[in-house]
Amino acid sequence: MLKFSKMALIGLGTLGFLGLTSSPTRAVELASYQAGYQARLSDTRDQAVVSAVSGQIAYGFEQSCEGLIFQQSGALNWHFANGNVASQVLYFSSLEQKQTYQFTVKTEGMTQEVILGRAEMPSTGEAGEVQFARPKAKAFPLPAGTLFPAAHTRLMIESALAGKTQFQSHIFEGTDVEGSKLLVVFISPMSEAGKAIQKDLGGDFANHQGWNFRMAYFDPKSQTSEPQYEVDVDQLDNGIALRWMLDYATHAVEMKMVKVEQIKNPDCSAQ
Repeated sequence: MLKFSKMALIGLGTLGFLGLTSSPTRAVELASYQAGYQARLSDTRDQAVVSAVSGQIAYGFEQSCEGLIFQQSGALNWHFANGNVASQVLYFSSLEQKQTYQFTVKTEGMTQEVILGRAEMPSTGEAGEVQFARPKAKAFPLPAGTLFPAAHTRLMIESALAGKTQFQSHIFEGTDVEGSKLLVVFISPMSEAGKAIQKDLGGDFANHQGWNFRMAYFDPKSQTSEPQYEVDVDQLDNGIALRWMLDYATHAVEMKMVKVEQIKNPDCSAQ
């Protein structure tokens, strides 16, 4: 069965790769924004699996004085070669603070699932833990150094600014009832498709650097060298994602930005 819900949510070892060895060139401030993305089937290696994909995803990221708020929602339609069409409604929200991460995932349609939980990473650099309340109570340890999504986004941009071309880390996103994943990131120049979106946006967007990040997700407990899945994103130096590519092995789905609105970050200095 294809794990549509796990990868449609965009907002997600010992392989011999080198980690960061130098300091970032400057501090990274992530922009608050709301954006809409159009989904389409970009590539298929097996027509019998999926023949077309349509739908839209709304994505929001906001810095509040309480923490970093993520929200994603939308609907995707999966068209199969036999003429059948399956729909899936997606919803994800989270609140990320320095040491804690609270998250909710809901899917309806071809899959029905509710995931609710809270993760904590001690400030002392020790191992952490995630506790799931739904679909049933369950807990997993998180290795020391595990990052939550916004912290990992900062690390990607810092790595790019420092001239890195690859790094690895553990990340916890909460889209599966399991612990962290080992994430290997490859950094390269922004794709031509990403550059075209940035050019069309114009204005202040044209003044930002951007890169392409290819992210391979691995089960840290697995002995195989094959990733569970891969995600490709064209992203600006303020964290705004212009385009996502979700690679399902048998096919790939592109999420292309069609609208965006920046939100002013609050002044929390008085708190």
